[in-house]
Amino acid sequence: TRTNGGGKPLHWTSCLKIAEDLASGLLYIHQNPGLTHGNLKSSNVLLGPDFESCLTDYGLTLFRDPESPEELGAATFFYRAPECRDIRKSSTQPADVYSFGVLLLELLTGKTPFQDLVQEHGSDIPQWVRSVREEETESGDEPTSGNETSEGKLQSLLNIAMACIALAPENRPMMREVLKMITDVRAEAQVSSNSSEHSPGRWSGTVQSLPREEQLSI
Repeated sequence: TRTNGGGKPLHWTSCLKIAEDLASGLLYIHQNPGLTHGNLKSSNVLLGPDFESCLTDYGLTLFRDPESPEELGAATFFYRAPECRDIRKSSTQPADVYSFGVLLLELLTGKTPFQDLVQEHGSDIPQWVRSVREEETESGDEPTSGNETSEGKLQSLLNIAMACIALAPENRPMMREVLKMITDVRAEAQVSSNSSEHSPGRWSGTVQSLPREEQLSI
C-alpha cells in the first residue's frame, strides 16, 4: 500500500487466490456460530510469495477493555458494517461478510477505504471499480489482460463483493456461500479460459442451490 492509501489493482488471478484463502479462513472461524473475526482489514492480512494469504488479529478484541474509550481510524471504521460501527456493539458474522466485501473491493482497485464506499458510490460501485482499473491500464500498469475471460472473472468478483456489502445484514450471503462462489469462479477459470459467452449471474442463483445444513470441513 502506498503512503497515500492507494496501491495497484491486482490481476484477477491474484485477487481470486487471496479472496479464496481469506474466505476459507473466515469460514473456519464461522463454523462455530458464536465466533467472528471482528476486525477484518488489509493490515490484518499477511501475504506469502505466491499470494497465499493468512488472517491475523483474530481473537484480540476479547482483550479490549470495554470501559476504555477507543477511536477507530478512518480506514478501520469503513471496513466495518454500518450496524457495527458503534464499538460498543458486538461484531457479527454478517458484519465479517461485509468487511470481506470491502476488502475484495480493495483488492480489485488498490484503494484503501478512507470513505464509506457504499454511501459514496452506491449502485455505481461496479462502474467505479472498472474506471479505477482502466486508469491503471492507461498509466502503463495492466492489472488485466484485456480479454473477455478477464472481464468475466472480474465481473464475477464484483458480483460477489456487491453481495457481501448489502446494507441489510440478512441480505448478505454466508461465508460458506461466499467461498463456494469464489471456488466456482476459480475452477471455471482453470477449466476454460476462453469461455467468453458466459455471463455471471446474481450471487443468489448460486447460493440458493446450496443446502444450508451442509457441513464444510477445511
